[in-house]
Amino acid sequence: MLEILQNFVNVLTAAPTVTAIVGTNIFVGPVDIVMEKQSELLYPQITMFVVSEVQRSNPLNTRDTHVQIDLWSRNSQLEIENLYEAVIAALSYETTNQNTAHIFWQRLGGATDLNEGGTKRTWHRAITFVCWSVK
Repeated sequence: MLEILQNFVNVLTAAPTVTAIVGTNIFVGPVDIVMEKQSELLYPQITMFVVSEVQRSNPLNTRDTHVQIDLWSRNSQLEIENLYEAVIAALSYETTNQNTAHIFWQRLGGATDLNEGGTKRTWHRAITFVCWSVK
């Protein structure tokens, strides 16, 4: 699972269409910020974490991993749309080796726009990537 997150960060930071929008504001793990401090967050940004991972018995040591990638903006829904397309283009159907893992398939598993309730000027899209790897 660590290798998948490392690969996602490497791919996204190397994709000029992604970095043109978010710069280096790509983070791993849940972000827990109190409402009073949210105006200080770096936007737009990408956060990601593993939602679930299961191991298959055949082929041996194969893992199915679901990674949630959250896209955040305080500027506009259009910025989220552009970032979404850039992330999909960078990550879809990639096959690579990362440290001791061979990631042999990843694809978009789903996406949804989330209403952030009291924050009227925050746009948020959660997308899930499904990855298959052998370690």
